[in-house]
Amino acid sequence: MTPTVAPPYPGKSPELLPLGDGLNFSTPLGQVEGTVVPTPLFFLRSNNPVPTVDPATWRLDIQGRVQQPLRVGLAELQALPSETHEVWLECAGNSRRRWNPAAEGNQWDDQAVSNAVFRGVPLRSLLEQAGPEPDATELVTSGADADGETASGVFQRGLPLDVTRQPGVILAYEMNGQPLPGANGGPVRLLVPGWAGIASVKWPVRMEVTNQPFDGYYNAQRYIMVDASGRTGRTVRQMPVKSVIAWPTEGEYLAPGPCTLFGFAWSGHGPIERVEVSLDTSDEQRNWRPARLIHGSGPLAWTRWELDWSAPAGQRVRLGVRATDAAGNVQPAHAGWNKFGYEQNAIVVRDLQVRAS
Repeated sequence: MTPTVAPPYPGKSPELLPLGDGLNFSTPLGQVEGTVVPTPLFFLRSNNPVPTVDPATWRLDIQGRVQQPLRVGLAELQALPSETHEVWLECAGNSRRRWNPAAEGNQWDDQAVSNAVFRGVPLRSLLEQAGPEPDATELVTSGADADGETASGVFQRGLPLDVTRQPGVILAYEMNGQPLPGANGGPVRLLVPGWAGIASVKWPVRMEVTNQPFDGYYNAQRYIMVDASGRTGRTVRQMPVKSVIAWPTEGEYLAPGPCTLFGFAWSGHGPIERVEVSLDTSDEQRNWRPARLIHGSGPLAWTRWELDWSAPAGQRVRLGVRATDAAGNVQPAHAGWNKFGYEQNAIVVRDLQVRAS
């Protein structure tokens, strides 16, 4: 796939793959070495135009059902004890274009996901300073981006208060050792490992602690599971176990002989324990073999899988990949269709054509 619209943001690579709306760009995973995605190649996902937020004037207010409201700026945040974690982020609608019939929303390929090293302040430490009231149950974060979908004109997402205390939930201000880019939520973004990217609110300016579930647009009207009969189920939270193929890319012709197939795997329910690869000349995945795993740093990172293979000259081969996480979840052959196309984690299959010589 060749980019047709370069991302209009400083420091972002023209190799990012555009979705066509000028806002959203996926990562060319085949260019990623190791487990960490370079900042210029980290995917971009925005529901609204990217705001310009001055790091010098940015402030975050923590209010609501707290005993001591807080206001912090970037310098104050950076002066607090910090944590560094390698973490993957995935858009809830990643792989949406694989649904049949088509689901509503941006038609992402399998590359609306990236993994990077983030540094920031644990959210729990700020909330401890604020002192939530005994009846507090929810945290509603508002971003600086204007939202045309809601009556308030503000982007908001609610998060259960107990989740804010989990390891790795931070207010991140660095990515890969550098200031967090504005297009990826800088100067500061919320980071909620393992959850759909919508939970990791970018450009947060207000957090309100409440004592009731949040029923705003991005909790109650979108990022919910709606089945084929129109029945509304749960809210999108942790992302399911999944693996994708980074190389060979779709439609690529391979030279015969030795090569190394690779991709990435992750799960919101625990680290990856196994990735299996099927290479068959029929349409069925039967001959599963274990891939070599290269784990990222720490339990919140994704895993790179690799398989050495000798491509047979002149053959068409169907490549399939499936992952298993530490909780025992296995990537399924089929995922349940839903109206908005979330959580597409069916086994990815790719047809490879090997040249005759």
